[in-house]
Amino acid sequence: MHRHCFIVLLLAAAWLGLAQPGRAQGTIAYHQPPSPVVLRDEFFGQFWPFDMNGDGNPELTFGYDFQSVAVRYEQGTRSLSAMASWPDIRGLPQPLDVGFSVGPESASGQLQWFGGIPGEPFGFYSLVYITSRGTGGEFAGRRGYMGVEFQHAGGTHYGWISLYVDAFAPVAVIDSWAWETRAGVPILAGAVPEPSTWALLVGGAVLMVCLRRKRNEKRG
Repeated sequence: MHRHCFIVLLLAAAWLGLAQPGRAQGTIAYHQPPSPVVLRDEFFGQFWPFDMNGDGNPELTFGYDFQSVAVRYEQGTRSLSAMASWPDIRGLPQPLDVGFSVGPESASGQLQWFGGIPGEPFGFYSLVYITSRGTGGEFAGRRGYMGVEFQHAGGTHYGWISLYVDAFAPVAVIDSWAWETRAGVPILAGAVPEPSTWALLVGGAVLMVCLRRKRNEKRG
């Protein structure tokens, strides 16, 4: 029994260690829903509040209808966006590659932290939009990470949202997200908790099961 438990622990640690090579980072909170969140509506629109840190107050609101999928910024949240040139002065969320450093020093050139235009009536900024002239939006036809800056417990935090956006229809899919629990510290796009952390959690659970079985065997 002891040997069996030891082998299981080793396999669990090895599997977790290989799960996300090069993308592990400590002190982050990671969430993957049981099934991907699909943002799609064939009619006149729906809204999906997005609560990144699970405190009950959404940092973003996704709006979607038959023509577009877009995002509105709540509570001072911003995203790394491709800024349009003057006089438009607005940004559209920019897909980031895995490993991109999302933090206070991320802005460069046309890529800037953007949180909406104060007083704008609608206040949504498109991931993808469909017009008679074709498809637009920085995320259109892309799979990437949306870099997010938000406020939590009096500090500024950084995170990512994993998105796939269709190239020909107003459809977006969110499959996971994560944020750095230390204020002001960057997070790498796609980073998940360190494998050692997951191994300890899973290993501890496996060990508890093994000890319980052994105790039950002694009791007969």
